[in-house]
Amino acid sequence: MPFWKQLKNFKDNAFFFAAVFLFAVLSINININVRSSFAAPHSTVAKDVSATGSSIVEKLFNKLKPSVVHIEAFGLIKLKNGAIMPVESIGTGFFISKTGYILTNFHVIGNASKIYVGFLHYKNIKADIIGTDPASDLAIIHINSSGKHIVPAALGNSSKLRVGEKVMAIGNPYNLYQTVTTGIISGLKRSLLFPQARFYENIIQTDAAINPGNSGGPLVDYKGRVIGINTAKLTNNAENIGFAIPINLAKKDIPELIKYGRIIKPWLGIEAIKINKNFAVLFGMKDIHAGLLIEKVFPGSPAYRAGLRAGKRIIQMKNIIYVLGGDIITRINNIKVYSFSRLEKLISSFLPGQVITVKIRRGKVVKLVKVKLSKEP
Repeated sequence: MPFWKQLKNFKDNAFFFAAVFLFAVLSINININVRSSFAAPHSTVAKDVSATGSSIVEKLFNKLKPSVVHIEAFGLIKLKNGAIMPVESIGTGFFISKTGYILTNFHVIGNASKIYVGFLHYKNIKADIIGTDPASDLAIIHINSSGKHIVPAALGNSSKLRVGEKVMAIGNPYNLYQTVTTGIISGLKRSLLFPQARFYENIIQTDAAINPGNSGGPLVDYKGRVIGINTAKLTNNAENIGFAIPINLAKKDIPELIKYGRIIKPWLGIEAIKINKNFAVLFGMKDIHAGLLIEKVFPGSPAYRAGLRAGKRIIQMKNIIYVLGGDIITRINNIKVYSFSRLEKLISSFLPGQVITVKIRRGKVVKLVKVKLSKEP
């Protein structure tokens, strides 16, 4: 082959190989740039989120640790056979003042004869019961604050909570001192019924672990403010379903618990049963579809003084006793009443001494009755 042709082939081959090499280098650089533009920021963000989450919980715990107390309550109960048995209850509380007032659940202390608290390096400090309200499951106890470093917890605003908001619980579950759990607000306006306490559509649900011993402890938002009082865990093998009393419910009652030892609540003074369409048909109540049938009026109560009447005709069906013939409450201050829980909620929105208008049906007659509420005995 002539020399000039060989030279041309060489040039062509050289150009080809140079092009391939240049393409490979560019591909590697592009691949590196693509990886760096996606992988590096992703790993950095994940690291930052993890670090931030960890530091927030740690910071909040260290901030609240001086405010949270461990409670041991000792008392006696009488058994059915007459024997007396000692009982011990363990729970949590938190300081609401520098002077030693502690907020907790009523069911933690009950009617204990001796109560001891511990916090920070202080142990077995005697506490006294200041005020209790079984109906709202709240209690205030107090310790001598002299010479002690007390940091009251900051109380938040539970009316502005949102489902999905991050929260943290601090308590002593199963007597494991100063345990921290985290989670979110799983639901709002839940109802919760205890033998004594009843909450209607105003309880916080959380998936932060709540166990025996957590009761009375703070549920905290990620700004370090107490927004709830941990009070119960759903049983029957349910997981991650706990409940807390909104702090706003407690804030309005704290002054009365400290001043009077109890909460001054308005009282109507009746027992009543819900009427629905099936109930009305069963007992021949024509043109009645909803309301409350008064079964009992307490002597001397506001309802008694206003002339509200209870039934007298007793009927028993399937081990249930009904008292018929009483007044049927349909409205209070022109607001429909369709269940006893609704009645209790409405009455609790008033103050002792206020006058309310109760719309009733007595036989075929509809009447408006003025009732002046009094303090609950």
